[in-house]
Amino acid sequence: MNLPNRLTIFRIILVPVVVLVYLFPYAQFGIEPVTYYIGAVPLSMVNIVSLIIYVVAALTDALDGHLARSRNMITTFGKFADPIADKMLTTTMFLLFVSRGIISPVPVIIMICRDIVVDGCRMLAATNGKVVAAQMLGKVKTVLQMVTIALILLNNLPFELWSLPVSDVLLWMSAFVSLASGISYMNQLKGDIMESK
Repeated sequence: MNLPNRLTIFRIILVPVVVLVYLFPYAQFGIEPVTYYIGAVPLSMVNIVSLIIYVVAALTDALDGHLARSRNMITTFGKFADPIADKMLTTTMFLLFVSRGIISPVPVIIMICRDIVVDGCRMLAATNGKVVAAQMLGKVKTVLQMVTIALILLNNLPFELWSLPVSDVLLWMSAFVSLASGISYMNQLKGDIMESK
């Protein structure tokens, strides 16, 4: 197994790790995580550690893709596992935030439904021998999601100091771009979707 694929597997392994760190019942074990204050904004050590794990995982995403392309190490496994690892990471983080009541479930539902529809379109296209390349809107969606997750883990710092709801705005932008991206994929493959035999 080559290095890019190992990085992809490492990213998948980090998903349950960040879930454990974020949801661990510290109080039941008599552990009180340290909370720092920046201005009047609290920032828990749990969030800081979760952010570090998340950033490491996100960096492996950029690195494995770069290595695979630059060293001609693109494999079938990589094509299959890399997008799954990305969606596992981002969807898990958003679901963690929903579970804590930090964000609305509505934009998360939109993004999850979009991913299901796009994956279905891609599978349908694959049965017809077509390979659907990632679109620019899809890449913009991924970047927006990653920045949004980082900001939420930072409790919207530094913008929270000025009461600017940047993380909320980015969350809804992620959902909007995600929806637009899904519609674009469906439009691109409408011939395959509507085909009747």
